[in-house]
Amino acid sequence: MKKIFKSFGLVLTNISILFLVGCETTELGVVPSPNELNPSQASVDFFLNQIQQQVAEIHSGEEDRNENGLSQFGMQPVRMLNGGGPTYRELNDPTDFDRVWDNVYARALIDIRTMNPVAEEAGQYTHIAIGQVLEAYIIMSMVDFFGDIPYSEAVRGGEGILNPILDSGASVYTAADELLLNAIENLNKEEIVLPTNDLFYGGDESKWIKVANTMRLKLYLQSRLANDGGFGASKSTSVINSLIAGNQLILDSSEDFQFQWATSNAAPDSRHPYFTANFDGAGPSSDFYQCNYYMNLLANQYGGVDPRIRYYFYRQVSDFSGADVVTKECVTEISTPSWWAPEEPYCLVPNINGFDGLWGRNHLDNDGIPPDQAFRTVFGVYPVGGPFDDDSFRNVAGSAAVNEGLAGAGISPLMLSSYTNFMLSEAALTLGTTGNPRTYLENGIRESINKVMAFGSTLASGTGFVPTATQIDDHISDVLNAFDAGSDTDKLRIIVEQYFIALWGNGIEAYNTYRRTGQPDNLTPGFFLEDSGTFLRSNWYPQTAADSNTNITQKQAPSTPVFWDTNPEGFVD
Repeated sequence: MKKIFKSFGLVLTNISILFLVGCETTELGVVPSPNELNPSQASVDFFLNQIQQQVAEIHSGEEDRNENGLSQFGMQPVRMLNGGGPTYRELNDPTDFDRVWDNVYARALIDIRTMNPVAEEAGQYTHIAIGQVLEAYIIMSMVDFFGDIPYSEAVRGGEGILNPILDSGASVYTAADELLLNAIENLNKEEIVLPTNDLFYGGDESKWIKVANTMRLKLYLQSRLANDGGFGASKSTSVINSLIAGNQLILDSSEDFQFQWATSNAAPDSRHPYFTANFDGAGPSSDFYQCNYYMNLLANQYGGVDPRIRYYFYRQVSDFSGADVVTKECVTEISTPSWWAPEEPYCLVPNINGFDGLWGRNHLDNDGIPPDQAFRTVFGVYPVGGPFDDDSFRNVAGSAAVNEGLAGAGISPLMLSSYTNFMLSEAALTLGTTGNPRTYLENGIRESINKVMAFGSTLASGTGFVPTATQIDDHISDVLNAFDAGSDTDKLRIIVEQYFIALWGNGIEAYNTYRRTGQPDNLTPGFFLEDSGTFLRSNWYPQTAADSNTNITQKQAPSTPVFWDTNPEGFVD
């Protein structure tokens, strides 16, 4: 991977000069410079590599840009990571979304549009298909976060369209489905040359077909509540059943759709962006506090800790005896606020199952940053390439931490086999699609545990803390026993809770699933205020887009549901 980053970095520097950015960041014309390469002279492989890296950055963020990819924006409102506040309206600012919007419209979509004619002329259908799959992933995610977005008129500055209109979310979803179907068709065509450096699958067309089908599963599960654009329960049931029957979904970890980061900390930095935010410099970034709710979910939900907990988190302390009002104000409070239930982890994650030292923040706590770097629980080996928690309780802040764990060789988990099983479990329970929701649930948990343990095996081996087969089976039995004893509401909550755990590092699907299902319905409330305002049913439009595009009017509040979210007001909190 390091060689790939290094080799195409310089060429892409030249290619990027082709794309001159006007005042409107949502659409750009391709204006070749007479002093540089023009698109017909550029390598299709380099274009493809650039696009693939851009998708990873749209998902997970970039070095030195506060790491704000869509995944982080999704993890914060659903309590996987702490987000500021103290209300949802103040969780993010419109300017926070400027860079990810720019990455989509001024980089990824431009490069796809520029690559396609060159690839088509050469009959490089797999390149085109991969671009179609990635474009579908991007535009679906943009709808999921912002609602109506520019698409049909986007990236058409060369035609004089400087203010592209907003297309309905439903129409963009329809376009995404067409892209995926066309990608499958292109992947089945004969061609002479496959991609030289496919950063996801090494040019394996069969795996790209499974990605396309699994994304269609996601699309139709996501839109099962919609009542326009040809979407809804009946359509979702029909398509999902056909996808199950086709048996071309991601159901094995060897087929996982993930981007592999590397370990170079020189320009370009090829490490996972979350690693650089937690293990470089003076200490963990203020943007990355673990949320007490999520850590408690792994530590104390059942009779023993979740087998993945040491892979997900690294504890720098073994107890909180050094905590005081300076490092965490709430430790001096006699009682919790009236709107918090007694069993909720208000200030500290309790030591119920013998796993102490988890230090995070509560939901919508926007207090200042105290001198708690040595206490704070940070990311572990999965998925960002940090350290494995072996009870060493070391302070991993500071410049020496650049060599911690896998030194940043993490992954961006876009679509994994475990995710497929959890989506199928939800579909079987809520739509009655083919299969047993309990079986899919168990498969999803096992796929996730096996994935995480394999990823961190080089660090965990020999520590004495690798989960045994008995511990794993006992944990899964606890989950399944609760599932068997529960109502349909309980069952859906358990499916989504386990999906949330498997989604560590992917806030996009967690944010979508919470708005779609309303589960988990026992998330902790806001820290400072009993009423945190309306939940983020969508997000602000980026400031630059609202300022420069006359067809985009900034929202009054980030509370307008996207087209597939037809749930009532107050459905989520």
